Amino acid sequence: MRKKLIRIILLIITLMGISLNTYAKDSVYYTTPKGIELTKEEYNFLVNFYWQGYVDNMSEEQYEEFANSDLLSRKLIVKTSEDNEPNRSPTHTTPSKHLKISAACSTNCTVSIVATWTVNPSIRSYDTIGAYLSGVSLISANQTTVSSSNGTTFFYNWKSTYNGVGNSVLLPSGTNLVVNQILTTTTGGIIYGSYQHATQNVTLLVSKQYNISLGGYGNVFAFYGNAYGVYDGMGGVDLYV
Repeated sequence: MRKKLIRIILLIITLMGISLNTYAKDSVYYTTPKGIELTKEEYNFLVNFYWQGYVDNMSEEQYEEFANSDLLSRKLIVKTSEDNEPNRSPTHTTPSKHLKISAACSTNCTVSIVATWTVNPSIRSYDTIGAYLSGVSLISANQTTVSSSNGTTFFYNWKSTYNGVGNSVLLPSGTNLVVNQILTTTTGGIIYGSYQHATQNVTLLVSKQYNISLGGYGNVFAFYGNAYGVYDGMGGVDLYV
């Protein structure tokens, strides 16, 4: 009787193990090339907030930082052009690049502005990426990165004003360029995002010759001095948070 009871207990434990392993496998929606397992909810959030390449190249440390944050529990704002108000858009595309803005909000918002190159630019100089803030305040300018086939570079050439913030990034060599800026803001207003590409080589000092203005390129960058006429004037994106 005792041996039979032990066999029954072992069988139950084995079946529980099989059940748990099956559940664990079913919960994995996507495994990155680096072996990081993501649920469907995590995958969809990261792709919408960042981009597919970010997910595929995400490090274990980046995933742990994301998993330990409260981002997944926040309201993620990502709209299509059809859902948006007239004359406003969270995405903007040209023949050479695509610009997107998204935000994860609770009591404040973490904002992501992503410029994705669909071609390889011939001019690799100091571009600018930034935001005009209307009705919201900047809490922190978290980071600006440029990712390419050669890796990821962080840039700290910030310029902040009372109504927004910008950063200058030096485009590296390599292919598949993506420029990403992360900001934290308050809620209750509109965030206008812009990415401007230098059409000729400029210095860092020249790239920072701008004011943050709704009358500027992409409703953000009003260039002056030697920077005037240098940037391509790509349209901007905006989002109500």
